Amino acid sequence: MVNGSNGTVGIALEKAFDSGFSNATQSFSLLAKSKVSYNNFHHGYHDFNKPSLGENYQRYNSTSRILITTEVFGDVTGKSYLYLSEKDYELLTRSIPDRVSNLKEEFAKEVDNILSAAVITKLSNQLNKKMFGDVPVLVGKITSRLEDTIYDDFAEQASGVYVNSIFFSFESHSDVTPLFVWVFDKSLTDLPKENTVI
Repeated sequence: MVNGSNGTVGIALEKAFDSGFSNATQSFSLLAKSKVSYNNFHHGYHDFNKPSLGENYQRYNSTSRILITTEVFGDVTGKSYLYLSEKDYELLTRSIPDRVSNLKEEFAKEVDNILSAAVITKLSNQLNKKMFGDVPVLVGKITSRLEDTIYDDFAEQASGVYVNSIFFSFESHSDVTPLFVWVFDKSLTDLPKENTVI
């Protein structure tokens, strides 16, 4: 199992994701016009034989949320999942008139595009892997568990995945906490020592 504290690969992954999330947080602060920080939520290898990712995710699994995803391709295969509550979504799109709901959706996708690109850039540089993000997809409101969504996306190609999650915190809106989850197949953890930047 790879976790963020054991071994060269774990340290490299932890530092790479921290760099990426810091980059995304700076972009988010500009977009939201509010000071935004991030909190490490969970990271490690998830075996699909286990029933859940852990208790941390229960509060996000208990209510419906708006999901936006971005496929990652290149040297590794992965996907990012941005989960927004109704309140999160309203905060992000509050400057757009209600009568143009399609524009709200496009803006939300652009937010995800900017955040994902910020993370991918840092991951690619830190891990010396070619990584690219596809066009974001607004899945819409979902009620399924995060574990089930990940299983549906990855189970045919892998027996498990590496997961790294954070939630964003807004200084001016303490009840707004979008969840940002990154999932990769095992190729991300197969990092030769000489290919990692620590």
